[in-house]
Amino acid sequence: MVTDEDIFSAYYLCLKHKGSSPSTINYMLDHRQDLIRLADEINSREYHPSTSITFVVTRPKYREVFAANFRDRVVHHLIAMRIEPLFEEIFGDRTFNCRKEKGVLYGINMLRDDIAKCSENYTRSCYVMRLDLKGFFMSIDKQLLDGMLREFITRYYFGPDKDDILWLTHVVVMHRPELDCERRSAPQKWDHLPPNKSLFTNGDGLGLPIGNLSSQLFANFLLNLLDWYLERSLGFPYHGRYVDDFYVIDRSKRRLLRAVPKIRQMLLDRCHVQLHQDKFYIQHYSKGIKFTGAVVKFGRIYPAKRTIGNFISSVYRFNQAQSIDEIKHGLQSINSYLGILRHMNSYALRRRILSMIDDRLWQYVYVKGHHEVLCLKSRYKKNPVPWRDSGLQVYYMKDPINWDLLDEDNPLL
Repeated sequence: MVTDEDIFSAYYLCLKHKGSSPSTINYMLDHRQDLIRLADEINSREYHPSTSITFVVTRPKYREVFAANFRDRVVHHLIAMRIEPLFEEIFGDRTFNCRKEKGVLYGINMLRDDIAKCSENYTRSCYVMRLDLKGFFMSIDKQLLDGMLREFITRYYFGPDKDDILWLTHVVVMHRPELDCERRSAPQKWDHLPPNKSLFTNGDGLGLPIGNLSSQLFANFLLNLLDWYLERSLGFPYHGRYVDDFYVIDRSKRRLLRAVPKIRQMLLDRCHVQLHQDKFYIQHYSKGIKFTGAVVKFGRIYPAKRTIGNFISSVYRFNQAQSIDEIKHGLQSINSYLGILRHMNSYALRRRILSMIDDRLWQYVYVKGHHEVLCLKSRYKKNPVPWRDSGLQVYYMKDPINWDLLDEDNPLL
């Protein structure tokens, strides 16, 4: 049985870092009653996922995204609360996405360290092979994944809500959000997507929605088979994976090439997914290895060209800001790039790109540190932010406002 305490714990996890979104604020207005109602629906097996929002993002490439209703995201967090710790016990250290204390930077540094170890500190030759999966999220076999999750939870989870978690996991995996969704992008944008890149056209029984926490968690679980196959069956100690993009390092180029058919067959037989026939790369480490937006070379790490281009694009969009809210939104995008670039050899690059910011915007923002963060000046932080105290949602002002400093004729206020 799922208790009210379980649901509220999942709610607060879901609320973390999302307190300012409109859907979150709307849900907070009546969250206590609805959370209790949600627990009752789960226990009586009457819960059904609500209408999702779907749209197409265009950067870095066209991709279909689904955003679940807030109460459905609470359910995703409830499932993660129960089975993510169990997943962590079977996951290796060589998968990086959507895991605590890991991520993009962790993967980049591991690639660098793996090259150094395999080449014996750059004194011997070694080769890096990069592979990718074809339309991974949209090609996941739901029946296969549902069976694997049921077997895993049955075997390893012994909580009092075991039956509820089994049922919820089945509901989430088999849910077809494309049948009940609200499109927020122009229909023409879907024309840019090939049939195997959309839940509307990829085939019955296939695909998980990109954008849900559960999809990321279940995808990692499925490809955990690949991680251990590379290490235990093929004997490659140096490998790493970020979602469906993975690398393998070895001193023998021939051994790497001979492993490709075995990897392809294993993925087909056990995961029902395919290697991408056009995304194959094998190169000597000295040529520089591109991985998750960075290029790893001897003694240094550079941002990849696409990462640089996306960073410049975010600055150009920031220059179009006409309100404080638009400035805040633009700051989030810019700082996301600065957050990863400051860990690379990129000081001159960061300084040059930030210098592209329009002169009129410098009265609202300033650079902190060695061009590491772009901050909004305190007198413009006039929006309240949510705070939780003893389970109650209250508000406080992050910084006091000196209204005498504000210019009434300024269009940005």
